[in-house]
Parts: sequence; C-alpha cells; structure tokens
Amino acid sequence: MILTVKPLQGKECSVQVTEDEKVSTVKDLVSERLNIPANQQRLLYKGKALADEHRLSDYSIGPEAKLNLVIRPVGERTGASGTASSSSSSSCSSSSSSSSQGRVWQTVSTILARHFSAADAAKVHEQLIKDYERSLRQLSLDDVERLAGRLLHPDGEGMDTSYMD
Repeated sequence: MILTVKPLQGKECSVQVTEDEKVSTVKDLVSERLNIPANQQRLLYKGKALADEHRLSDYSIGPEAKLNLVIRPVGERTGASGTASSSSSSSCSSSSSSSSQGRVWQTVSTILARHFSAADAAKVHEQLIKDYERSLRQLSLDDVERLAGRLLHPDGEGMDTSYMD
C-alpha cells in the first residue's frame, strides 16, 4: 500500500509499505526520502501520535492513508513511549521547558505584582498559565501550519495557499 506523509511545512512524500510494517520502518523510509532523521520524526494519524514499536495495522492505517509529520528540534527529549517529554509545570514558571518561556512568565509575574496583592497576583499568574497551556493543546495541525506560514511569509509571497480554500 502507499502512504502519504505530509510535514507541517514542506512537500509531502509517498512511501510503499505493508500493513504489517512497524512505524519505525515508515520513519526510516521517510528519512531516506525527506532527509529528516528518524529520531526527529513524530508521525500522527488522525491526530494520534504513532509509537515506533507498533504496526500500521494496530492503528487501522490502510491504503492511501495520510500521515502528518512533526519534526522535533534536535535537543528535544523523548520519553519511553517515543513522545516528547515536557518539563513545564502550571504552578512553577522556573520549570518551563525553555529558558525564554521562563523569562516571559517571570516578566508577567513581575508586572502582576505591581498591580495586585501577592496572593491575587499568584492566582492570576497560575490561571494565565493554565489558559495558555489549554489553548496550545487545542491547536490543530492546520492551525499550526497556518500560523507558521504567516510567520515565515508575512507578505504572503511564495506561500502555498492551496489548503486555504
């Protein structure tokens, strides 16, 4: 069967596999075609992350299915299940996954402290983080692709807009 693999940004590719192939085999084929290391790939089918050790048939992936490909940054860690692990916490800004994100939350905390009591500032800060994380979880791959397209091509030139119909 032929599967189509579509990165968020870039050209899609097709790979020839059987339903009994493991996801890790698909990643190896995609690596050959798109020159993206298998350990940086995260394959999704119908919004669900695929685990390397499972077979395509475990996810009921059939002929002409379309898989989405998310490319992990080189330094991002992965847990035992193959999914990215996050060190962010909704109650502590210093444990966020990137130092720049930690600095943003620290700045927000400083600003809130100027306008509210310490207890109220902490409550508002915590709620802002919860709302932010919930908003991120609700983003679809299409939302991310549109956002990335606008950020990478603010004037709209050279941007593939065929999916915006």
